[in-house]
Amino acid sequence: MTSMSHQDLTEAEIERRMADAARAEEQGSYRKAAHLYDQLGKDIQGRHGRFDSRALDAFEGMARAIRKGAEDEGAR
Repeated sequence: MTSMSHQDLTEAEIERRMADAARAEEQGSYRKAAHLYDQLGKDIQGRHGRFDSRALDAFEGMARAIRKGAEDEGAR
């Protein structure tokens, strides 16, 4: 997956990508969701700075997806 150029990372694009990651998480695709959240967080940091709250939200989503994936694996 290629990273988008920094100038294309609008608020609407951030929201769309967060929704894509959340949808993957809801569908039980935790690995995919974690990857989407991680990439989004890195892209936000690159454009808006390391401590942008949206990047932190994305990384929290990544951590949640990883936890859910681990719990799902443990239940099998």
